[in-house]
Amino acid sequence: MKRTAILLSALFGSLAFSQETLIKVRVEEEGGKEAILPVEVKRRTPKTETTVKEEELKVRSGAGSVNIFKAIELTPSLNIQTDDAYGLGGGTIRLRGFDDTQIGVTIDDMPLNDSGNFRLYPHEYADVENLESITVERGVVSKRNPFYVEIGGAIRVRTRPPANKFGITLSEKYGSFNFKRHFIRLDTGYLLGNRNLPKLFVSYSHTEADKWKGPGKHPEYRDHYTVGISHKVGRLFWEFYYDKNVQLNYFYRGFTYSELSTMFRRGDYNDRLLYPNTGATNQNHNRLYYEFHKNPYTNQQLRANIELDITSSVKLSLKPYMWIGRGSGTSAIRRTTPPPARVYFRESFNYTDRPGVIAELKFELPKDSRLFLGYWYEYADLKQWQPHRRVDVYPDGTFTLNDNDSYYGYIQRTKTITNTPYLFLESKGLLDKMDINLGVRFASVKRDFKSYQTPTTLPYYPEDGIYKHPGLTLDPDRTYEKTYRKTLPSFGVGYQFTNFAYGYFAYAKNFRVPQNFLGTIPSGVSAQFVADQLKPEEADNYDLGLRFDFDKFYIAPSVYYVKYKNRLIRIADPNDPTLIYLRNAGKVDAYGAELELGIVPVRKVSIYTSFSYNEAKFKDESFYDGNTRYNIKDKTVPDTPERMIKLGGRFELLGFRISPSVQYVGSRYGNFINTERVSPYTLVNLNVQRRIYKGIDLLVDVVNLTDKKYVGRISPGTERGTYYAGAPFTISVGLRGRF
Repeated sequence: MKRTAILLSALFGSLAFSQETLIKVRVEEEGGKEAILPVEVKRRTPKTETTVKEEELKVRSGAGSVNIFKAIELTPSLNIQTDDAYGLGGGTIRLRGFDDTQIGVTIDDMPLNDSGNFRLYPHEYADVENLESITVERGVVSKRNPFYVEIGGAIRVRTRPPANKFGITLSEKYGSFNFKRHFIRLDTGYLLGNRNLPKLFVSYSHTEADKWKGPGKHPEYRDHYTVGISHKVGRLFWEFYYDKNVQLNYFYRGFTYSELSTMFRRGDYNDRLLYPNTGATNQNHNRLYYEFHKNPYTNQQLRANIELDITSSVKLSLKPYMWIGRGSGTSAIRRTTPPPARVYFRESFNYTDRPGVIAELKFELPKDSRLFLGYWYEYADLKQWQPHRRVDVYPDGTFTLNDNDSYYGYIQRTKTITNTPYLFLESKGLLDKMDINLGVRFASVKRDFKSYQTPTTLPYYPEDGIYKHPGLTLDPDRTYEKTYRKTLPSFGVGYQFTNFAYGYFAYAKNFRVPQNFLGTIPSGVSAQFVADQLKPEEADNYDLGLRFDFDKFYIAPSVYYVKYKNRLIRIADPNDPTLIYLRNAGKVDAYGAELELGIVPVRKVSIYTSFSYNEAKFKDESFYDGNTRYNIKDKTVPDTPERMIKLGGRFELLGFRISPSVQYVGSRYGNFINTERVSPYTLVNLNVQRRIYKGIDLLVDVVNLTDKKYVGRISPGTERGTYYAGAPFTISVGLRGRF
């Protein structure tokens, strides 16, 4: 409350100050503006992609304003799920049936996928108020992008650069489940009003909310800091961005398929501990205590773009970056061996230091053509370790963690070194109305994976000091070194049939290198033996599409086919069926159709809608989960709705700017063998804004307007999936001021 009072005082104090000192307010005549489409119309781009504009990002991300996936959820073939209505705890994404470990994501060309397992955490990277656009590349991915995972496509996030003029943006939001969000951004404009000096912005946000069911907060706090600087002097342009996110979330509990009908909206982690902490009943209750299931994490990104015009036709760009991550995900287990049974608190730490740089030469050629020669280097140092400490429970319900009764589940360190040159040529005038692009990336990714032995004599360390312990010894049978190489071509051709009709065909070979952890290694087989047989997964992506652009109306149908091969699955050794380990033996065929439609029928109304038909089928005859063999040939990839229909609109009525959205998400399976089917659902959201004073807007945001009960996020399993309830009716109100 103290922080809230201070920020409210700052908000209204700034209003008074602006009047007294005659600082000009930038009045945005929203009521007088013509409606515009929320996405950028791609006129001569020979591939399937959608760019969502700044204002649409703010509307669709909702009151939470932190989740980059939620901000683009109306685009085709994207299945976005979050545990809460505000998107404050991340969530999951599927693009044409491919999950977040198979999709590449960048912010200002800095790669964001985890260097080990490629996971994405969309609530950590940015405040949506600071974003200029997000582009979704479906299928065919540009070979200029810095990825070692891009099977299903890519998402490119662009930060809104510093403004040319001085300005302050403030917002205060409050909503259901004790949601609070404070945001402030200060743009200096050109320093001292001199265009020869840099311009910069700084911003800060604080967000918190209770879980909508169960104990704990989601998040207890999310503090995000951003700095942006840009400057152009002569032939040199440079910009620098820094984001820091400090967050603590308490997890929602997932349920089995059979539990959905009885515990769906009310069940969660337990809010108290039972004493004594003995016996299976009490211990199984205590391991589900909510304070044992949380995610504290601090994430820092530093990135820059330096461009030098060497000549009028040659430009050099350097994009150095650094990613620093510190945190863990926690849980609790009941350990029965050795006896007696005990409850242990488990921390899965992930510490990342990840510097890199992208260097590129751009050559302007005749006939509106360009040639790009580039090189991407990255060195990622990832430490992962999992200490367990005994939980001691006292009669008053409190607990302590016993550092003297501890052990490690694993201690690992992965160094990933990327050396990847690329070449890209595009021409928009070589053959008059025909556009052509050709690209190739020569990917080289080296994994140096070290696994350490975990005797019970190793002490507990609160940070990564365990790596300096003199008793730490390498486990040679679980350590490996491997360099993965792949040549990745791309091709696109487009033709302008008329002034309003454009067609294109695009192809790209996308890939994903194996994750750092190779799973369970059978006895008698080394990790190096397994790694020596592995190669990158690859996907041949084919897209065919049309775009019809009639100024106030556009329609973009497309079809696609993806042949995904060398998928990593656990199968038996061909020479010894008793040995089961990871191999490149899986296949998936995916195909479908997409349609985007945008229209401005009258001056103050815009409509955007998308339709998706997606099929993704396993072509593997069998694979192993543990030692159990499963036949999944022709089964549907889990969490892949066959049909999705999305509609978003924006119109003005009596001074209100009203932006409703409707999403229909078809049925999905939650397991690989397709025995757990989740029903389809329709979700209605609503955003309303009204200008109440010069530069000040009243905001109202409603998620799940009809309070629909539905399954949201799914964590697929072979036989049994884990399911999470979609958030109920949620409403928030706020004020936003621009000065």
